Amino acid sequence: MTIRRALSGAILLFSSCASPSAAQAPDAVSKMIDAALQSGDAAGLDVVIRYAKQAHPQAAEAIDAQVAAFRAANAPASSAPETVTAAAAQTKSEQASVEQASAIKYSGEGELGAFATTGNAPGIGLAAGLKLNSEGEDWRLALLGRADYQEANGVVVREQYRFSAEPNYKFDQRGYVYGLGQYEQDRFQGFHARYSLSGGVGYSVLTGDSAKMSVKAGPAWRHTRLTTGMNESVLAGLASVDIKVKLTPTIQLTEAASAYVDEERSTLFSVAALDSQLIGKLKARLSYTVQYESNPALGRAPTDTTSRLTLVYGF
Repeated sequence: MTIRRALSGAILLFSSCASPSAAQAPDAVSKMIDAALQSGDAAGLDVVIRYAKQAHPQAAEAIDAQVAAFRAANAPASSAPETVTAAAAQTKSEQASVEQASAIKYSGEGELGAFATTGNAPGIGLAAGLKLNSEGEDWRLALLGRADYQEANGVVVREQYRFSAEPNYKFDQRGYVYGLGQYEQDRFQGFHARYSLSGGVGYSVLTGDSAKMSVKAGPAWRHTRLTTGMNESVLAGLASVDIKVKLTPTIQLTEAASAYVDEERSTLFSVAALDSQLIGKLKARLSYTVQYESNPALGRAPTDTTSRLTLVYGF
């Protein structure tokens, strides 16, 4: 029952009622108050009671008694408040979990195209990549996979794989701690497998919409299975920088560079890319990768370069 309907009904009933007895409210008024109590509309009930008392002041005590009796009869059992409190707490907890889950942002991109290389395995081949990101209010997880494959006359002349997982946690608006796990395979550079683990501190130098830049550094451990049959396990240091610059609303320039430095060998890795928006979430990417090994295996060139032209679909 709305307030307006309650008022209209109350006025009509009050005006038609005969003079009540000394302490008893008219039957029609009692029914009107009972209906307001049953409706659960607190605002409407207050209005009905106020006008009932104004029209029949001698019945004010009876009206209060009617309201009190109704509330006493419909009051929950003594254990109910605890049950309601527990249920409310559970509801709030579930709501918080739902809100937290909805606050997590998921994104990613798939990449497919061709590459041309110089260095240990020059030629043209097929390139593919996949990137997945999940980000909460103060944390982020980035997964990256990339593969380059090339055959010549039925013989594999390039087979390079690179996978990484990087979780990080923000301890303030710009600073964060990170962890990094990475796997590489490239027998044409002289190793069957290379595992890297690192952790340290990062800092977001630029956080604008048109320009972003972050740097990070920390200790690292690398284990390498060389094509010569030897294994190497060394402690190293890692430093890296990530830059994103939006040149126009549809063109973006990115640079991701990292350096592993240890006593045995150092690895410098750089990927510069230029993205151009095509249609919707589809864009074209031209990238240039440089990988330098300070102490390559015997007979291997220290520097490999890879130029890629790919189509990228974001999701």
